[in-house]
Amino acid sequence: MTAASGRTPVKYWLLCLLLFAATTLNYLDRQTVSILAPTIQKELRLDNAALGLVFSAFYYTYTFAQFAVGMVLDRSHLRWTFGLAVVAWSLATGLTSLAGSLTSLLAFRLLLGIAESANWPAAMRIVARALPPKDRPLGNGIFTSGTSVGALIAPAMILGLAAWFGWRLAFVGVACLGAIWFIVWLAFTRDPDFAGIWRGEKTGTARPRAGYAAVLSSPRFWRVFVITVLVNPCLYFNVNWLPTYFSQQRGLQPGRELGLALTLIYLGLDFGYLACGFGVRLLARSMTVTRARQIVFTTATLLLCISAFVPAIPQRSGAIAALMVVNFAIGIWITMYLTMAQEVSDVHVSTAAGLLGGSGSLAGALAMYWVGRVTQQTGSFAAPMAGVSIAAILAAAAGYRVAAGARPGAAS
Repeated sequence: MTAASGRTPVKYWLLCLLLFAATTLNYLDRQTVSILAPTIQKELRLDNAALGLVFSAFYYTYTFAQFAVGMVLDRSHLRWTFGLAVVAWSLATGLTSLAGSLTSLLAFRLLLGIAESANWPAAMRIVARALPPKDRPLGNGIFTSGTSVGALIAPAMILGLAAWFGWRLAFVGVACLGAIWFIVWLAFTRDPDFAGIWRGEKTGTARPRAGYAAVLSSPRFWRVFVITVLVNPCLYFNVNWLPTYFSQQRGLQPGRELGLALTLIYLGLDFGYLACGFGVRLLARSMTVTRARQIVFTTATLLLCISAFVPAIPQRSGAIAALMVVNFAIGIWITMYLTMAQEVSDVHVSTAAGLLGGSGSLAGALAMYWVGRVTQQTGSFAAPMAGVSIAAILAAAAGYRVAAGARPGAAS
């Protein structure tokens, strides 16, 4: 475990890169069905309603499993628990190649959701134990950027495998990447300097309730809870609805133009994940870490206010540029939220992360339903985009409350 001051050893940054690789695999595995959906739909004779059920099944178990998985991670040897979680979700992906009906496809997607729920609670606990407060935003940004990288490389990789070997073996090929990661993980994490990162907390005989009670009784938890239910829907909206927005409101049809626009926008998200950490590290040279974080998330909030004006921008290129900035700011806020969540509790890091992650996912799912209803009734995306700006302002207000109630040493 690294010291609280001084330069962080390179090996701890390499550990963050392994977490980045796991997060990239996490997104590759969950997107495989979506990318191969037209082929699967035709072969298994699924209508759109059945396909919608398949897509949603993953999020049901993924969301609610997070409420429980954090406690398991907090009380187990994290090196093995997290490593086996990656193996489990890779196995669920590989088994999907055997799907012969809607029922079996649903079962494998439900299993994938359960296994993948461990990624963020585990990675956040590892970063919290491996890095000092000034470096945690960058550590979080590194591993979280795997989401954007996974989204960017998934189409070419998965469609290429399917073209050469068929859609069933494409699932097997993606699953094999998880096995390779696990071998590298076990070899690298044998380092005795990492021993303090892996140990589970021991609280005597009062097992499950102790962790939940300690987290839920913390005022800091509820302040960060407000942030997660505000910030996660902003991310969900931009990831899920922007393709529809550009198609319906800006006249971009599926193909090269839309693909280029979305790639540029989501690259903004990726840069935001990393900019948060670098920004805090740079500012912390001349001020406290708490103050540095406040400046960074306030800047992100101001940039997110641009979202409300996107529908009024006449040029398509102008809207793309504005949304690049908006997603850059969302990346900053997501990384900052993860850092705040890590510091709810020194002992129950994964428990807090699971409760907050599950709540954020549920809020995001409900928000996506609301966006669909509002845009259907109004024929416009003005309200959701204004909602992103309002949510950012409210999140910033909650962020200052979190900073005001920071535990001594958490971010000083």
